[in-house]
Parts: sequence; structure tokens; C-alpha cells
Amino acid sequence: MKRILFFFSLLFLYFSSSFAQSASQIQEYIAKYKAMALEQERKYGVPAPITLAQGIVESAAGTSQLTRKSNNHFGIKNFGGWKGPTTYAWDTEDSWFRVYSSAAASYEDHSRFLIDNGRYRSLFDKSVWDYRGWAWGLLKAGYAGDPNYAKALIGYIEAYRLYEINGGVKLRPGKTVIIKKAITREELVENKEVQQNEEEVSEEEQAVDDILSRIVVSINDVRCTLLYPGETLSSVSMKYDIAPNKLLEYNDTGSETDLHEGDVVFLEKKKRKYNGPQDFYYAANGESMFSIAQRFGIRLSSLAKMNGGDIFRVMKGGEQIKLK
Repeated sequence: MKRILFFFSLLFLYFSSSFAQSASQIQEYIAKYKAMALEQERKYGVPAPITLAQGIVESAAGTSQLTRKSNNHFGIKNFGGWKGPTTYAWDTEDSWFRVYSSAAASYEDHSRFLIDNGRYRSLFDKSVWDYRGWAWGLLKAGYAGDPNYAKALIGYIEAYRLYEINGGVKLRPGKTVIIKKAITREELVENKEVQQNEEEVSEEEQAVDDILSRIVVSINDVRCTLLYPGETLSSVSMKYDIAPNKLLEYNDTGSETDLHEGDVVFLEKKKRKYNGPQDFYYAANGESMFSIAQRFGIRLSSLAKMNGGDIFRVMKGGEQIKLK
């Protein structure tokens, strides 16, 4: 159970897009913005692997509504003397976020945000190859409130070998690279104490692999996500830029208390019938018409109409339910 909750809390970080990003979208994001991240490392000393990992997490690999509408790749809010344009997004804090003219402007402002903010000053004493030290340092300094934020960054860096883009190596958990200005790239490669064998898989890397293999992207060709621990329909509406009343409508409910941790949440209107190969579903004892409608991405009213018209009906074990 503890490990399942760990995966769910990581998932909360990762998927703030209109639909969950795939491995191919992550790879495309890396290819598109790798040079930009390396340029920021050259100019300001922010490690390119860290910048890319933050971009993947904060922008859902460039697919989030905030990123697509506002070029904001790092979820930076409107504070700290920002004089540029802003955009509003639903959440419990009534948050306003910075708007950028381009992805390049967002990457530049991310670096300036770190280097000009005193709480991150100690990070710049670390090597650009010490991605573990930077990840944990960002969490400690308060960049994100989720306690698994550092693990998320490390997981992506290791799963996608982002440490290679600036000439670094895979680091052992718990080991930091005490470099500052003394060590060279050659000395790092020769330092077996901090290196991890490429064949070894860390907990963070395994978590990312497991999560990406379990993503719910769509059901019945309808975009959806899961309700993760600590989330509400209000927080989901902010992440996906969908009004709360629309989410209630899409999920055939008048109250967000009808949806619980682990439930599917549809992000657009469900279909009138199931488009998959099954014509029937054999219900488990005690299943509701609502739960079956959510399972197959069918509107509750349509499913009920095909099966006697009672939306409140509770199934008997083995009962045959029409899906189309």
C-alpha cells in the first residue's frame, strides 16, 4: 500500500495536461528543448538535466493548458515583482501565473527566478553534474510543496538518461558530487563511489517506468485521468483548465463527493455507447449503473436507457448489461 501511495503521489506531480503525456511526448519534449536547457546551463549554471526534468514535470512535457496557452513551462506564479502579463487558473489559491512570449522566454525567466531568489542561492555551490543534490535542494528550498518532487525529477533524469546531455553520469542514491570548481569531467567519470551502474535501476527510475506503463489516457476514446490522493474536482479543474461544473456534467454527478481517490475522472463528454469490441458487460454483484458508465466511458443516461431506464439500479452478480 505504501508503494502504491508513492506512485499516486508522483502521478499527482506529473500529469497536468489535457491528457497524460506518453513516453514519446516526453522524448519529443527533450529533443525540442535540450539545446535551450544547455544554453541556460552555460549562461547561469542551472544544470540542463534539472531544467529539462522540471519542464517535463511542471508542463506535462509541454502539453499542459498553462504551457500551451501561456508558454509557462515551469509553473511560475505571478509574484516576486513580475511586471509582465498574467493568466488566471482555477485552484484553491486563486492563482495567477506568468505569461511568456515564447518557450525561450520561459526558460530564461526560470533561470533568473532561481539565481535571483536568495532561497536557491546555495544550489549554485553544487556541480551542474550533481542532479541529485540539485533535486533535493530545490525541494528543501520550497520550489514545490509535494514531498516527492525531488524523486520525480530524479526519476525522469534517470529514466531518460538526461544526465548524459551535459556530460554527466548516473549517480548512486545518497551520493552527492562534491565538486564546486575542483573536479573535472574526467575525475567525475573515474569516481566510482558516486556512480551507479547503468544496469542498476533506482527506486525513482522504477517509479517513473511503472507510472508510465499504467497511465489512463482515454476510455472509449474519451480523455480522462485519475483522482489522485489529496485531489478534489476543483484542483482537477485547475490542472486541466476545465470549469468545475463541466467536470460534474462530464462525470454524470451533481457533487464532487461522488468521486473518490482512484476513480476515473472524464475530461470531456462521454459517448452514448461503447465503441469497443464488447457488446455486453457481465456485472459484479453490487455494481451500480454509475460505476459501469464510468468504467466504459458511456453517459449514464444512455447506459440506463439501454438497460431498463433506472440510473440508480444496483446489479446482481453476472447480470448482463448492454453497452451498445
